[in-house]
Amino acid sequence: MSVTGHSARGSLQVSRTDRGSMPGEDAEILEVNEKHGPLYNAIPCMPVGVAVVLCILNIVIPGLGTFFSAWTCLCGCKTKLGKPAKAFCLNLLSALLQMITFVFIVGWVWSIIWGMNFVQIATQTEREPTKIPYYVRRQSSVVE
Repeated sequence: MSVTGHSARGSLQVSRTDRGSMPGEDAEILEVNEKHGPLYNAIPCMPVGVAVVLCILNIVIPGLGTFFSAWTCLCGCKTKLGKPAKAFCLNLLSALLQMITFVFIVGWVWSIIWGMNFVQIATQTEREPTKIPYYVRRQSSVVE
């Protein structure tokens, strides 16, 4: 089974794969891959404390936390883009647009969501390296 959908934040792909298994075993694997645009991919992975402070700055003064997050791209924080200079420019563009459009409330909401994304990305990547995926296949000693 394969399902593809689109949302306001990105596209979602779900695929279900059946792998060969012994009778009685559930061998379905569900994979979910969410695709994001270049602005979201430019958000740097910061330490949790820095992400929380920048989130609060984004709530108080729209775009200010995003402006400072742009500088963290040049200070060594990783992004999904992989290119610090491009991520820096995209974050500066986001900050500028948030500051300009906060008059229409759109920029303020965008800034708050962006701040929440800072914290979410920081906490996800903090937990991610400890998870090591592995598969275990049980085998029965009973011969049929």
